[in-house]
Order: sequence, then structure tokens, then C-alpha cells
Amino acid sequence: MHPNGTSAKSAPTESAASSLTTSATDTSARPVPGTGVMTAIVVLLTIATLYFGRDIFIPFTLAILLSFLLAPLVNGLRHIRIPRAPAVILVVTFAFSVLAGISVLVGSQLVNLANNLPSYQQTMQEKIRAIRAAAPGGGALDRTTEVVQALGEELAASTGNPADSRTVAKKKKQEPLSVRIERGNGSTYETARSLITPLLGPLGTAGIVVVFIIFVLLQPSDLRDRFIRLAGGDLHRTTEGINDAAARVSRYLLMQLIVNASYGIPVGIGLYFIGVPGAFLWALLATLLRFIPYLGPFMAALFPLVLAFAVEPGWNMFLWTLALVLTLELISNNLIEPWLYGSSTGLTPVAVILSAIFWTLLWGPVGLIMATPLTVCLVVLGRYVPQLKFLDVLLGSEPVLTPEERLYQRLLTGNVEEAIEIAEGEVQENSLLEFYDNVGLATLRLAESELERSVFVGERGKISDGMRAVIDDLRQQAGKMENESSEARAGQWRGALTLCIAGRGELDGVAATMLAHGLESRGIDARLVPASALGLDSIGNLDLVGVEVVCVSYLNPQPQTYARFVCRRLKRRAPHLKIVLGVWNLAADALPPTEFASAVGADAAVATVTDAVRQVEEMIGRADVPAMVPPPIPADEQERLDALYGSGALDARSRGKFDQVARKLAGAFDVPIALVSLIDEHSQLWRGAAGLPEELEKTRKGMREHSICGHVVASGASLVVEDTMRDPRFAGNPFLREHGIRFYAGTPLKTASGHVIGTLCILDRKPRTVNDRDLKLLQVIADELMTEVEQHEIIQRREHPDAEQSKRKYPSVKPKPAAAS
Repeated sequence: MHPNGTSAKSAPTESAASSLTTSATDTSARPVPGTGVMTAIVVLLTIATLYFGRDIFIPFTLAILLSFLLAPLVNGLRHIRIPRAPAVILVVTFAFSVLAGISVLVGSQLVNLANNLPSYQQTMQEKIRAIRAAAPGGGALDRTTEVVQALGEELAASTGNPADSRTVAKKKKQEPLSVRIERGNGSTYETARSLITPLLGPLGTAGIVVVFIIFVLLQPSDLRDRFIRLAGGDLHRTTEGINDAAARVSRYLLMQLIVNASYGIPVGIGLYFIGVPGAFLWALLATLLRFIPYLGPFMAALFPLVLAFAVEPGWNMFLWTLALVLTLELISNNLIEPWLYGSSTGLTPVAVILSAIFWTLLWGPVGLIMATPLTVCLVVLGRYVPQLKFLDVLLGSEPVLTPEERLYQRLLTGNVEEAIEIAEGEVQENSLLEFYDNVGLATLRLAESELERSVFVGERGKISDGMRAVIDDLRQQAGKMENESSEARAGQWRGALTLCIAGRGELDGVAATMLAHGLESRGIDARLVPASALGLDSIGNLDLVGVEVVCVSYLNPQPQTYARFVCRRLKRRAPHLKIVLGVWNLAADALPPTEFASAVGADAAVATVTDAVRQVEEMIGRADVPAMVPPPIPADEQERLDALYGSGALDARSRGKFDQVARKLAGAFDVPIALVSLIDEHSQLWRGAAGLPEELEKTRKGMREHSICGHVVASGASLVVEDTMRDPRFAGNPFLREHGIRFYAGTPLKTASGHVIGTLCILDRKPRTVNDRDLKLLQVIADELMTEVEQHEIIQRREHPDAEQSKRKYPSVKPKPAAAS
């Protein structure tokens, strides 16, 4: 998370929650003036430092990368109780002994190839002559060239040009040069120095690399700690960034080594049986050269192909070698790499090419080999350092625009065809209603907020027309089986007519069209009505014959006035009429949908198409709501209750601290409700709360059988419910339905004895997701909170040993049978 400057001595929960808060607001914070210029200056200075200090940075970087490969071997020796220093020496000695042995074998094969080069040269020349002679017109072309050259010489000799005559005469009179052989004065020392000097550079670099590797493997934790302190700021965020970079680079190097070996070993075996000289050498080169992106596989295949061409007078060896290389490339690229890599390194193909060019220009051939792992580190750095976010945007493989942003951009430019393609992909990956909930409505909300500030009047119509084209295409793309099923259900439910009416503007009409399509997909007879039907003069003429439900769509963030007028007029005409308000874009400070509906006189208010469809199904009596699954009772319930009452979490003085944690948690995760929930024998107690409805705030208490937290307590593991209405365990939960809770993420509060006494959880009134990183951070905050609570309780007992609270006894509780999930 983004560093927030919190003191390292502050309470752990405050530090973690504050870092969460800062992280959640990173994306919305406006850049400080001059930050871009300072970032550019720092980047340029860094590049200059890397270039001029390459003699130091190259060995150090090589040592870091090689340590990723050797660290597992060191850890393996450590597991069998070998001290770290001997383990490092053994691993480094073994690694460089293997390299030395390979170098000897490679050197011997190179000497053998060098001795045979004259014969290879003669074979190649004969083949080239044969190719030229066999080419169409090849022999005639050679003879024509020779004739032209001979005629040119004759013409030059017979011409009367004085200059040419003098040139010919000069050539004829030219005498041979005299050559004098003198004994050199160079000593044996100078000769040895001239031979050894070119080797000192590579040998010196290799020695520095060895020294760096030894020190990195001897003190990996110390090096990491110093880097964390150098980075400063949030300890958790920096640690997570280092772990992410290490995991990516280690996975890349290990998987690349396995892929390269799976290519190089078959190459060596195949070349050996084909008869290509130096098969071991080419296998090793194929393994090493494939570390170079794109260019490496081509270079690895070129050498054995050229040698096969040169060795044999015929063509069999060359053709067999070519077939071997092509076959192994196809297998490696299409089977082995996708299977072993699993997830990518997080770089786009363009980023791989650009990184190869950049690091080659900066550090030469060594930079080309290290380009990919170094760029992976830069992308991770850009992910965790806000000032370097541009690196993640430019080089990272994650989409930089969300689906709704991409869809809105395509519609804004009039590219309806690509917008349709995006919509079809989302529907195919998820479902129609999920597309409307997560992408369609989000696109309309984005358009509403953007177009309110736009000076172009025609943009709203362009977005509306484009979205209607997308919806029409989705209607046409529905499969035959789905259409037949929808028609059958529509026939059964015919007569339960639902009107989908646009609240005011064009975008409201698009939202109403989405809702009508969603209802039709569930077999509900829906009719689309324009916004003009709700006008002051026309609402009295609206045809309500056979209509049971009216759905009115609003994208206005504050639609109370318009919605209240519509509800009053419609209820006055037809008191039995059910009114559902689609408040797709309520302001952050507006009432929750449930309270909003009561305030304006509607029967229900919803924020997603899925909720609207489900609400209509319930109103017309066609909803199939699953039975609620109560949370099971843990087998150690009595011990768990004893741990709860003895933890000090129920102390009234802890409420202020718990409330503070809940408020920071709600702000950090951008959710309306956050709770510190404790589970006793019959109830869930919200000892810390932020955002509770007023009626719940008074009691701070709920029924245990209605709590999702009870499921966390029973399982002892974190639980994420992205949409409670789609989870059969909670879809029929009356508490969640009454208060409109759609999202839940909770993690257990565990005592030092391992008993779960409650949860730290966040809730939302709309479906959403949470990533593994945030869920892990939620668990860290919960653990730190429990540590602080228990330490405070220990201090209280020491200061007040005779306190009655520490001696309380609680009735025994027999475990109840676990409910089926």
C-alpha cells in the first residue's frame, strides 16, 4: 500500500489500516505539480548511473539473478541442518565446477570444429557452386559475366586513352616489393601480457560475480532488510513488492531454464544421431541462447543448420536437422511453454522487445540476456510506487482500461463494431445479466458523469445509439435453445406485463432497454416505454391495462424529486401497481436503495439489473428463493466461548478502539459498512461498527443464525461472498435481504489459543470483488488487532488481579449439529 508516514511505534492496527486507507485513495489523488518533472529527472539520472556504473552494476545484477537459481539448493541443504556458510560454499563450488566442466567440453568441441574447418569450407564451396549451377539460368549467367569482364579488359587495353596507357604501363613496370625480416625485441613477458590482457576483463567480472553471489546467499535477509529501509515508508507495501518481484523473477528463470532444457536436450540427442559434429555444444548453446527473447531461438537454430549444410556433400543431414529444429520449436512454443509458464511474467510482447533493445544499448550483450527479469522488476516497482506507475501502464500486461472504459471509449469514437465485440466477449465469459450489471450500467454511469461536463451536445446521442446497437446485437446473438426456452416461459407468464420506462433522458432509455432485455431473457413479458410517457401532461394517459409492475430507470445521481412525482401519480391511478425504481447511479451520500424506495413511495429500489429482474420475479410470484442455510456450530463451542469471554474483547472500554478500526477499514476498502463482529452463544455483537443503519446502531446486535460471520467462525477461514443473492447459502437470508447486503468479506479473529471468537468484515450493498492481496491484508489487521486486545487484557489482569470479571463462569454449551451447506 501507499506509504503514509505512520510511525513504526504506533499501534499495528492503526498502521495497517492507515496504509489501506492511503492505498485506496492513491488512484483518486491528484498529482502534485512538478512531480512529473522530478520523476523524469530521477529516471534520467538513474539511466545515466546504470550506464556509467555498468562495470559494477552488471556483476551485481548477475549475482542477484543467479542467486535466485541457487537459493533453493542452499535452502535444501539448510533443511538437513547444514549451516548456512558451508551450504553456500558447497552450492557455489558445485555450480562453478559444473560450469568449468561444461567449459572444458565446449572448448574441446570448438577445437575439433576448428581443425575440420578447411574440409567444411571446401564442401560449402562445392554446394554453393552446385546451387548456382542448378538455379534457372545460373550457368548461363556465370558465362555471360565472364565474357563481359573479358571484353572490358580488351577494350581498356586497345583504347588510345593516354591515362589508361600510362596505367597499364605502370602496372607492367611495377616491381615487386622488397621484404626485410628483423628479429623482434619483444620479451616473453610482453608476449604473455598481450595474450592475457584480453582475458582479464571477463575473468575479473566472473570473480566479482562469484564474490557477490556468496555474500547475497550468506545474508539474504540482511540485504532485503536494508533495501526495505532504503525504500522507507510502509513496511507491508515494500515487503509485498519485494516478494512479488522475487516470485516473478524466480518463476521466470526457473520456468525458462526448464523450457530451454526441454528444447536443448532433445536437440543434442537428435543432432548426435543425425551425425552433426559438436552435438553437445549446440545443445548447450540452444539452452543458453533461448534466454535471449525472440532472437535467441533463431541464433540457436542457425549454428547447427549451417554446420549440417557444411559437413555433408549431400542434403540429407541438412534436411533432417531442419525438420528436428522445426518440430521441437512447434512442440516448445505450443505445448511446453503454455503448460509450464501458467501465468505470464506480466509483460506485453511489445514490452519484451523494447526492454531487449533498451538493456542491450545500456549494458551490451549481457543486458540482452538480463532484459526480461530486469524489466519484470521495473513493472513490479511501478505497481507499488505511485510515482513510477507509468512503468506498469507502459510495460505491464494488465489491461489499463476497465471493460466499461473500453466500451465507453469505443462508443465515443463511433466504433460500434468493436464495442459489440467487447460486449459479446463479456457475455460469453460471464452472462447477460452480469454484463449489464458490471459493464453496461457502469458504461452508462461513466457516460452520465462525463457528458455532464461535455460541451458537445451530440455525444449523448452517439453513446445512446451505440449502446442500443450493442443491445440489439446481443438479442440477435441469443442461441436458439435459449430463445425457445424464453418464449416458452414468456408464454407461461404472459399477462404479467411489466413496463420498463425511461426516467428522463436518453441514457435512462438505454438503461430501461437493458432491463427489458434482461426480463425477456427470463421469460417475463416486458414492454419498453419512452421517457415522454412520464411527462406532466402524458402520465395520466399511460396505458396500465394488464400491467402488474412498472420499472422506472434513473441515471441521475439525485432522482428523488422526479421519482416521488412518478410514484405518487402512478399509485393514485392504480394503487395495486408495483413500482420498482432502477436507481443505477445514486450519489454516495444518498439513501440506500431500500430506504430510498420508502422515502419516495416506491415498492422497491434496486441498483443492478439482476436485482431488478429478481424483484420483478418476486412481485409476480415467479421467484425461486432458496432456503437460508444457518451457520453450523463448531465442535469446540464451549472452549470458543470461554476464549471469547476471557479475551477482553467484550470489555466496554474496547468499543472506541474497535469503532476506530472499523471506520478506517470502511474508508480504506471504500465500502459503506465495516464491522468488528463477535459471536456469542445466541447473537452476533458488533463491538466495532461503521456505517450501520440507524435501527441497528441502537442495538449493535443481531441473530446468530442470520449471520454470515457465523460461517467464518465455524470454518475458521476467511470468506468472500461477491454476491449474496447468487449464493444459495445466503440468497434467502432475511437479514441480508431486508438491509440490502450484497457483498461480504470477512476474516476470523483468532485468539492466541487458536479459537475463533468473531470476524473482521466489510460489507456493501452492491456486488463486488476483493483480490487476494487485500484479503491477506484484512487478515493481517485482524491478527494485529487480536494481539493488541489480548496484550491489553493481560496488562489489566496484572494490574487488577482480584477483578471479578476475570473470574466469571459461563454456562456450558453443547455443540449443535452442523447445518448442511
